[in-house]
Amino acid sequence: MFPNEHVYQRARRRSIAEGRRCVQADGSKRLLMVDECLDSVGTTIPGRSLYAQNETYLEFCNSGWEQQWKAGIGSFFVLLPCLLVFWGLYGFAIHPFITGNMLFLWFGAFEARSNFVWFGWLLLFPLSLGCCVLLWLWFDIMGARTCFFTYARGRIRFNRVTRKVYLLRPRGCGGNAVFDWDRLRAIVDMDGYDLLARKNGAPGKAAYYSLILYHPPLDAADPLAKGEDAIFVGPTLPMQQDAAPLWEYIRCYMEYGPGQEGIPERIEQQHTTYCGKPSPSQYRLEQRPGVMETMYHMLSQVTCSWPRFPKEWESDSGMGEPEEKPVQTGAVMTALVHRAQGKLSKTDEIEFLKRWGAAQTVQEARSQKA
Repeated sequence: MFPNEHVYQRARRRSIAEGRRCVQADGSKRLLMVDECLDSVGTTIPGRSLYAQNETYLEFCNSGWEQQWKAGIGSFFVLLPCLLVFWGLYGFAIHPFITGNMLFLWFGAFEARSNFVWFGWLLLFPLSLGCCVLLWLWFDIMGARTCFFTYARGRIRFNRVTRKVYLLRPRGCGGNAVFDWDRLRAIVDMDGYDLLARKNGAPGKAAYYSLILYHPPLDAADPLAKGEDAIFVGPTLPMQQDAAPLWEYIRCYMEYGPGQEGIPERIEQQHTTYCGKPSPSQYRLEQRPGVMETMYHMLSQVTCSWPRFPKEWESDSGMGEPEEKPVQTGAVMTALVHRAQGKLSKTDEIEFLKRWGAAQTVQEARSQKA
């Protein structure tokens, strides 16, 4: 799901000024440069937000995945009544002009009567127009369409070697992109944005918060603002102030690397999320939802595909991809899943246990290998 990306791109298509107002890069918020330290906030990362961390790159998810089930259940209750209204309009108002008979749901054809035809045009036709507006509001303005027939999740990769940020997102939400790390500016106190009202929400009133990395235009004097963009990093944040520690974690990682300045050498599994399309059991493990929430999430996810970084980008700098080398890349949750499925080699399993297992378990694995 890509709600933030959708809102930003929608606002930017209206005008460059509204796009900047959407992410508050219009001067209303402080834009932090990559060398600006926030000593007072510390370095922390939300749970279930990292795909992988290693010496070469740090890879985060985007926001919205934990809310995707709401789009699934909402789409069901929006589509069902709208389809019934459309079918009623066809059966009562349109079908009689084609065949002379009318259709009533699944009960078959009946002889058309003028009073029922008038009922179709005077009541069901206005209702159908209202349904069209409702569908537009739900799928376009509210961004529910970003949950279906698109990428399952976004991927943001911060590479220390190339000093670039690699982003995977749907074409309708800006498309895949590569950014220079040193040109990014962080916005850590977003207020949210209302597409209909065309204004930012007051602090504490937004339905979500997120860390925003703003990429200014390549040429400040360019009226088309070519190159201007925004990245929404990490999961949906419960509080506005949670974005600053996340930004400081990313900044310290890019400047100093793992094992320094509050960045752990190895991340723990509670901070990681599975790199791939999860099974229902994996989704329940990470999000701990109810039964209905899992069902509606899977209803949305089954239509989606998993994004992969283009080979020509060389965004992994030879380290490998988390889906293929979870142990080497520090993709802890992915490695746990592969181990449970028997996909890890004995060498990788020993290496995994050396990094994240108990000493006794490591010895047992070595004995089995021998």
